[in-house]
Parts: sequence; structure tokens; C-alpha cells
Amino acid sequence: MGPQPRAEAAWQFFMSDKPLQLAVSLSKEIYFHGEPIPVTVTVTNNTEKTVKKIKAFVEQVANVVLYSSDYYVKPVAMEEAQEKVPPNSTLTKTLTLLPLLANNRERRGIALDGKIKHEDTNLASSTIIKEGIDRTVLGILVSYQIKVKLTVSGEVATEVPFRLMHPQPEDPGQFCPFLSFFNYFLLADLLLMYF
Repeated sequence: MGPQPRAEAAWQFFMSDKPLQLAVSLSKEIYFHGEPIPVTVTVTNNTEKTVKKIKAFVEQVANVVLYSSDYYVKPVAMEEAQEKVPPNSTLTKTLTLLPLLANNRERRGIALDGKIKHEDTNLASSTIIKEGIDRTVLGILVSYQIKVKLTVSGEVATEVPFRLMHPQPEDPGQFCPFLSFFNYFLLADLLLMYF
């Protein structure tokens, strides 16, 4: 298991000599479909402003490399903290996100591992590109990130990338998208007509 994914950012506001700091961390890099994702958010507010909202999102990023290099970023899960962070204070909060196709059936332009939204399928797994493979032959590259957004006088945000995958099957002969290099885009129905 590698290091915990983590991002830190700081913002300086006009007429404030101290920064607003945001740290976001995950417990691991790979999560399986259907597994809750705990996101630990630490806001250190050294400014004179109040942080009014803290929102965490799972964003699916689809990079269409087949015919161009278009990026489509779609939120597939969201959680909001009820607490505010007053001036000169710190808040640490864990928000739990659960990216499921069931909660996104009406959303257009989401990459899937199956053929259509109404069959037994799920959100597309993260693309793993093997060394030496031309990424354009894959057509569509899918990645995921946690985005945490703070509302102060405006909005500030930071992102932490992670992987969303299928677990490895107990039976090595069983087909599993985790083991199939081509699954990510030959079976992913991106529903391009909806973009």
C-alpha cells in the first residue's frame, strides 16, 4: 500500500495578513465500486472571514483522446459539512462519499463500465495505462478525483486524485474489468451523444 493521497492549499485574501489553509486526505489510493470513501478535511482559518460552506465531491474526469483532447468533468457524489469555520479557528471533519451509478442514472455524459445505464453496471473504472501503450488507442481515459470546495467570500478548492476499481476476483480465471486492459474503453459506454 502506497502513501495516503493528500493535498494542501493556502489562499491569501485581500486585507488579511494570514492565510486560509485547506488539507484534504484519503486513507488509501484505490477504492472499489460500492465502497464508501472517507475524506478528511482540515480547514485552518487564520483570516478574518468565516468559511460558510465545505463541500466535497467525487468527480469523474473523462478525457476523450480518440478524436481530440476534450475533458468532461462530472460530479458523481457530493457531501456537505453543516459546520462553519469562524475566523481564527480550525475544523477537522471527515465526510463520506459514495460514488454509485444508482445515484447518477439521470445524469448525462458519465462514463460507464457497461453498455447502458439501466443494466447491471457501474461507473467506469479508472484507466490504467501500461508503459509503452499509445494512450490515443484507448479512446477515452477515465480518472477520479476528490474535490473539496470552501465558500468564503468567493470559492476556493483543491483536488486529490484516487482510483476507482473492481476488486480482483478470487477465481483467477473469472473475467474481471480490473484485469482487462481493454475494458476501460471498449466496454465503457460514454454515451457521447449526451455531452
